[in-house]
Amino acid sequence: MRNHLLLFVAAGTLMLSSCTKPVKKNTAEDPAPAASAAEASSDHIKIEFSGTENFTIKNPKLKVSLYGADEKLADAPATLITEKEYEQKSVPFTIDLPVPKDAESKINPKPVVSAKYYVTISWDSDGNGKADEKGDIFIDYDKQFPNVKLSNEPQKIYLKVLK
Repeated sequence: MRNHLLLFVAAGTLMLSSCTKPVKKNTAEDPAPAASAAEASSDHIKIEFSGTENFTIKNPKLKVSLYGADEKLADAPATLITEKEYEQKSVPFTIDLPVPKDAESKINPKPVVSAKYYVTISWDSDGNGKADEKGDIFIDYDKQFPNVKLSNEPQKIYLKVLK
């Protein structure tokens, strides 16, 4: 019985110690704000779209959209930051998506700490008049979610044919 009591007290102490608020480091020691400031100053992002399938493109017009959301809110809706139409006749391809300098300020609800961004595409690649349906080229969410950073570094998004 004494061992059980000791185990219970140890577990309770561990739980209480994990609930304390961590001490905030000095911002001079934390490189994350400098990185987010560099990301916020970017006026475009370079995105490379690629895939392993054989793509047949009958309609080259597609729309790429950039969304942002608070990184810490799980169920908050994302906000459309920007979108642009492109024409592509083959995969792989690379685009430069213009991003407003105040992208984070457009996000609603306002991010408390930082924002996360992702892209989507809408493409009626098979030319049947309906985008994002069976037979169209679509983002391959099974390979990787299309998260992007607002930087000038090339970022890869994987595509597949929607089945």
